[in-house]
Parts: sequence; C-alpha cells; structure tokens
Amino acid sequence: GSTGATLLLNNGRQVDLRVQKPEAYGAMLQYFTGSKNHNIKLRSYAQTHGLSLNEYGIKEVKTGKMDEFSSEEAFYKALKMAYIPPELREDKGEIEVALKSSEAFQGKLGGLPKLVELSDIKGDLHMHTDYDFPASHDIGASPVKEHLDKAVRFGYEYIGVSDHNPSMSTLSKKQIISVMEKRKEWYEQQFYSWKERVKKRVHLFIMCEVDILPDGKLALPEEAFAYVDAVIISLHSSFTQARAMITKRILAGLTAHPKVRIFGHPTGRLLTKREGVDANWPEIFAVCKRHDIALEINAYPDRLDLPDDLVYEAREAGVRFCINTDSHVIDQMDVMRYGVSVARRGWATKHDIVNCLGYNEFKDWLLPA
Repeated sequence: GSTGATLLLNNGRQVDLRVQKPEAYGAMLQYFTGSKNHNIKLRSYAQTHGLSLNEYGIKEVKTGKMDEFSSEEAFYKALKMAYIPPELREDKGEIEVALKSSEAFQGKLGGLPKLVELSDIKGDLHMHTDYDFPASHDIGASPVKEHLDKAVRFGYEYIGVSDHNPSMSTLSKKQIISVMEKRKEWYEQQFYSWKERVKKRVHLFIMCEVDILPDGKLALPEEAFAYVDAVIISLHSSFTQARAMITKRILAGLTAHPKVRIFGHPTGRLLTKREGVDANWPEIFAVCKRHDIALEINAYPDRLDLPDDLVYEAREAGVRFCINTDSHVIDQMDVMRYGVSVARRGWATKHDIVNCLGYNEFKDWLLPA
C-alpha cells in the first residue's frame, strides 16, 4: 500500500513498515510503540473523556474532529498528562503518575523518574583483559592499556579490571594467593606506565570476578582478598539447584566477605540458551540493600541481566545497581548502551546506579572504611 508494507526477513522475522506525514508522525510513533497494556489503559482513559486514539491522532468522538501531533510529547500533553518515555510504557502506574503531575500541562516529566542516560555513566567495572594466567574461565583478548584508552574516549573517570578467579581445580591455595599477588603487581605496573604516557585522569580499580561455588563459598582464599580492591561475585555453575538451595547459596556469597560489592549477572541467564535461576529475589534484594551491594545490570547482549522486571522490583526495594559491559574484547565496551536501556525499562535514574557517581563518591562506596 501507499502508507505501509509488511516485510518478511530471511531470518523469519516480520517487519511492519509504516509511512506517515510529519504532522501526524508523533501519534503514529506512540501508537506503534508498545506495550499493549499501556496502550489499552491509555485508550480506556481517553474513552472516558470522549476521545478516540489511533495512529493518525486524537479524535473527539462527539464531533469527529481529529487533532494531529508531530511529536509524542505533544500527543501526551493533549491528554493532559506528562510525557511518558517509551521505556516506561508497561502499565506499571506510569499513566496514573503522569496524570497527577502538577507540571503535566507543560509536558515535563513531573512525578515520573528522570531516567538514567548513557552520558551519566562514569565508569565500567566488569571487564576481562588479556592478562595471561590460569583462570577459572575464559580470559579477555585486549590489553588493559587499550581499555584505559577507550575509557578516556568515553569520558570515564574510572574502570575496573575483573578477570575471573584463578582455577581452583589446577592450583593449590598457595599458588592462587601467589597468582593474585603477581596479578596486582602487573596491573599496577601497567597502569602507572600508561598514566605516565597518557597523563589522563582515569583511575583503575583492581577487581576480580569470583565464582559462588555450589555450597555458597567463594572461589578465592581469604588471604587472596588482600590483592584486590573489591570483587564481583557471580554464578557460573549448578544453575538448576532448587529455589531454597540456590537462594541460600547466593545469600552466603553476598555475605562471605566485606569486599563483595557487586553481584554479577544475577540470574545467570543466557538469552535463547539458558533460563535464569529460580531464586527468592525479595530475600536477595533485602540482603543487598542491608549491605549496600550493587546488583549488576550486565549490558552484554546475550545476558541483559538483571532483567528489567527485576530491576523494577529491586529499585522498589531500595537496591542500587552497577551497569557493566562484561567485555572480553575492547569493542565490547561499546555495549554499555544496552545496559542503560535495561535500567531505563526498570525505572532507574542515575541516582540508582553506583557507576554514575564521580570517582571520589564511587571510591567511598566501593571501598567502605
């Protein structure tokens, strides 16, 4: 047709294409931007006020008069409510909040949260470098100096290197401690060498991603914690444990050591490959809140974990988050925007995200006295 087409892609996905004149583009954009539940609630509200909504605009049912809108902001303003960003359109109370906003007539956010932006991110704390050592899982492919260079380009104030813990199956406790000591020395040397050459104010935190073992213990000897600033704890095995058992396991990991500051990709899901673990999330959120441990929003496209619905619930419980890329090659630092998108869908603001803090404030959080 002259204003639309349906395309079937080679991968089997269907794409609907719509064309609209500029004057009515805002109405069409809102109409085709989910979610279904949001649009149903919005249309029900409009009907109670004698209005009908469609992709062409807002029509007065009694007179048949159709008003067109070139922007979504103008569309919501005509309904006497604050503009609702697309990520919030899930019928989770956003319409009611927008209607109650005292500034709705000016089209401002009012009572709705000012969602986090990519430009708010001040650092990335979960990255794997090419430092070669007997790790428990895969190592990265890019030198730490490249990560630091990219951090400068992104305007970051700090980054964290979080290689996996040394392999417990191939190394003794004494060997693991030695590996961690040498790792710290190597990173410090690399950082000071880079800083002397580049003379930029990007700070480096030496961290480690540590497995939560099936029994809840952490895969790092107590003495080895002396060689890291902080750790990210993560599930990498035994994903099918019963709900009570895996919840107990996670809680044990969260409280195992004061340097546990981030719970990495919490559900352990891999999109299209593995479901997330079945855990008692309210209980986990309560412990994270009590100890001010951040839940990771892993930006890697195969994970996007914590999922947006759990981000929403955790935020309601007062938990904070850390958006990280979990990058294994330098180009994967670019995926941060996907983590930000997940955070936005969970109603998160920059005040909910610890790596939106400037260096001094973040350091105080990461390294509590």
